[in-house]
Amino acid sequence: MRRLLSSAAFLLLSIASFAGTPKIKMSCGPWIQNVTEDSFTVLWTTEVSTLSWIEVFPDDGTPYNACERQQYWQTVSGRRMSGTFHSIKVTGLKPGTSYRYRVCGKEVLDDSNAYDIRYGRTGALKQMFSVRTLDASAPLCRFAMVNDMHYDDAKYTALMNGIDASNNDFVVLNGDIVSYAGSIDTLIVHTFKPIAAQAASMPVFFARGNHEGRGAEWYKAPSVFPTPTGEFYYTFRQGPVAFVVLDAGEDKPDSDVEYFGQAQYDDYRQVELEWLKTAVKEESFASAPVKVCLVHIPTFCDKKAWYSQKWIAEHFTPVLNEAGVDLMLSGHHHKYIFADKGEHGNDFPIVANSNVERLDFESDGRSIVLRFFDREGKMTREQVFNKNSR
Repeated sequence: MRRLLSSAAFLLLSIASFAGTPKIKMSCGPWIQNVTEDSFTVLWTTEVSTLSWIEVFPDDGTPYNACERQQYWQTVSGRRMSGTFHSIKVTGLKPGTSYRYRVCGKEVLDDSNAYDIRYGRTGALKQMFSVRTLDASAPLCRFAMVNDMHYDDAKYTALMNGIDASNNDFVVLNGDIVSYAGSIDTLIVHTFKPIAAQAASMPVFFARGNHEGRGAEWYKAPSVFPTPTGEFYYTFRQGPVAFVVLDAGEDKPDSDVEYFGQAQYDDYRQVELEWLKTAVKEESFASAPVKVCLVHIPTFCDKKAWYSQKWIAEHFTPVLNEAGVDLMLSGHHHKYIFADKGEHGNDFPIVANSNVERLDFESDGRSIVLRFFDREGKMTREQVFNKNSR
């Protein structure tokens, strides 16, 4: 009887494979992360378990089928990975160069038998996209930044309307895009689906907010936002501007009852501080004409400041001052706040963006121009900072 049931199961799987299975669909993505001058990472999720790969080729106008295209797979210790979460790093690229890619895969029907894995349909999951690598020699740096969306997908999409690779080099998400990561799928969907048009073809740089450290699956967030360091603090450079991205952690003391005994951010920030002291001395950062710090919680230090804000003001600010940082961009307070040089021990201006505006940044290495736009696309203010004003 057991043999008969096994034979029947085998026959059903064979018929399903032959007749074809439901079309493989993405549940979210793709989105671009961890872009450097010679690499980028493509991530996406699928509705069913899939053995996936991406095909990458120059964006030179040649037809896709003109020749064999290079394939990249997600592997662990020499084995290709299947599942519903996919993350593939593409390497060996050229600076400031546009590449096309398409996502492919085949559905995994049954992999319970190590010696007989069954697959369904194979094909391209979505259309082709293009992405440009970073370029330290570029004459200009432009990006768009939003923060503190807290699950408001409609506002998020409206603020990012009109942003694409023709007018920006990348996008910055400066924290608290969600209120907590109850599930990793919720984090992914609310972070990348509202900006699906941008995330598939533009680098997305993420500065963690305090809220992304909350929820049952907070610990999976690093896999969604891969970085050069593997941490939520890292550096990168585009054209004349070098960036240091910092993570202030939670905003209250580790002992606060709201963290239920699970916070240990003081130790985390101390390790980050030691990293920062070295990172700002690296050639790619130190030699940049303009230096910008991206951190969700700003280093304002006044009577209204909460614990971590005071901590980073006391510990991070002296290092940033010595490194010659020209500007800090933050969020967290849900309103626009500007602190000029010297107001909080800072040798650089600090701008906290509101949660109802998009901040557009542009720099040619001699000046920085910030423009702010509401959800209707109307510019609400403009600020200009000249390098010689330091």
